[in-house]
Amino acid sequence: MRSPLTPLAAALAVVVAILAPASVVAAPAPPAPLTRQHLLTSEDYLAVYPDMRDPLRTVMRSPVFAPRGCRDQGVAVRGSSRIQGSVSPEVRRRSVALIDQNVVRFDSVRQARALVTRYRDFSKRCVGDVDTDDGEGSAVRLKNRAWFPPRVGDESAGMLIGWFSRGAADWRRVLVVRVGRTVSVLDVDFTDVRPPRRGVLALGRLAVARLR
Repeated sequence: MRSPLTPLAAALAVVVAILAPASVVAAPAPPAPLTRQHLLTSEDYLAVYPDMRDPLRTVMRSPVFAPRGCRDQGVAVRGSSRIQGSVSPEVRRRSVALIDQNVVRFDSVRQARALVTRYRDFSKRCVGDVDTDDGEGSAVRLKNRAWFPPRVGDESAGMLIGWFSRGAADWRRVLVVRVGRTVSVLDVDFTDVRPPRRGVLALGRLAVARLR
């Protein structure tokens, strides 16, 4: 029969157990920064708007200028990582004039949801006409209209803004979609007419697929 440990041996065993290195649990690696692979491509845009002529695509590291209350000037949102893609086709009447996509990644889902909420609140509280100027002395009338898109991604929001100046009209339909901690803001600009919802939603679904 094996003899029990002496008090001294038992004490030594406890000390060894305390000093023995604990198994190390590897911390999760931080997410990779956003790259142009997370942006919609020229092919994506042409699949939705096949009548676009000579689309020119540029990629930058610009922040998104999100609404702050009902002010007509947005505030820069940078997050922990960001990237922007902009597509400029040959401008034609009643067609696409410009498409901007900003993708912003945050440190938490709460921060990402807060950005989506700002756009949703704009459509809830800021509907109406606003008389302002273009910064160069010319009068501008903004027509802020509500848009509550169907759910795209984990959640979504939107807004619709008409810019009327010097006899010309431009309409912007903005679709904001969240995937986890990442938010895509699509800003589709049409001349003369409101950008149809169907095309903007199709772009939003393609954006979600790139962020999954």
